[in-house]
Amino acid sequence: MSNGIDECEAIIFDIDGVLVDVRRSYNEAIIKTVQLILKDSYDIKISNEFPFEKLISKLRNTGGFNNDIDTAYAIILIILHCILINKMNIEKTLVTFDKVVEKLDDKGKDSVEKELESMGDIRTIINELSYPGHAAAKNDDDGNDENVISTLFNEIFYGPVLFKKRFDRESRYYFEKPLISNDILIIKEETIKKLSQRFNGNLGLISGRSKVASYFTLGNFMKYFKDNACIFLEDEKREFSKPNAYSLHRVLDNLGLKSALYVGDSIADLLMVENFNGQVNKKSKVFFCGVYGEGVDRNISSESEHDDNNTTTATHEACENNLSKIKEEILRSKNADLIIENVNDLPNILNITKN
Repeated sequence: MSNGIDECEAIIFDIDGVLVDVRRSYNEAIIKTVQLILKDSYDIKISNEFPFEKLISKLRNTGGFNNDIDTAYAIILIILHCILINKMNIEKTLVTFDKVVEKLDDKGKDSVEKELESMGDIRTIINELSYPGHAAAKNDDDGNDENVISTLFNEIFYGPVLFKKRFDRESRYYFEKPLISNDILIIKEETIKKLSQRFNGNLGLISGRSKVASYFTLGNFMKYFKDNACIFLEDEKREFSKPNAYSLHRVLDNLGLKSALYVGDSIADLLMVENFNGQVNKKSKVFFCGVYGEGVDRNISSESEHDDNNTTTATHEACENNLSKIKEEILRSKNADLIIENVNDLPNILNITKN
């Protein structure tokens, strides 16, 4: 390739949406968290027919929602503004949602709060939700220092066993099947081996996940990634979240390298790369590869209650195809260095052939 990508010394991956299909894990955790908070705390019932996937995608496309709990919080807050405060029906709520999203920037939840405050009195509810707070307070048996949105989301995603391992306390709200078990690997081992050979073993990870969640899902594949080139942002301070370029600086410094290819699927990923390149001299460069595909074939994972009949499945497939096209168009408009549908396309695109 002639644009400089062929000179990259390392390849660094996002996990969610790139290496792992999270539509039935993280995305479902967002949906369940929103539904349970609204139902139990505000007696607002939002059915599964509500277009959650579209709303999640629209928020992520702003570049400010790499954190899925932030996404759940933003959806909750917008729905409360519309339905609880302004007594809107679902149709008007969706119209208002789009108007709010159009005004957002990469400041994420802070941007949502600011926009809603410009539209009316939402401060009481913001204070009531008290987000982000803490996912779980280790030494507080009464749970007085925890934030219910963060804790509920993590209990739903991790399940009781992994939640205890991650936060060192017992679950309080959710005891059903952990949604992390719905993760589906997208990347094939053959792909990792080829890329490892191409980049001399310099493979890294920068993900919003925790180390616990990453090792659980990637399992034996973790052996291909260098320990000092893996940053798990859930385990770091919030201020270091994407699109902050902190993690890219840290990985390249740890590897002692000047150039890399970062493979991500979100605008936050792209902005992180742009921020990094704007902070370094011309001797260092990170290229961005954007993945626009939604993951593996929907039929591989048919446990979800959403896929009970062919009509529903076809509707979801049409929606996801549209979301993929929108993401591809956004990546092109943002001048991503490389755009692919699936991470397993990389070896061919980078002209890597088997010895």
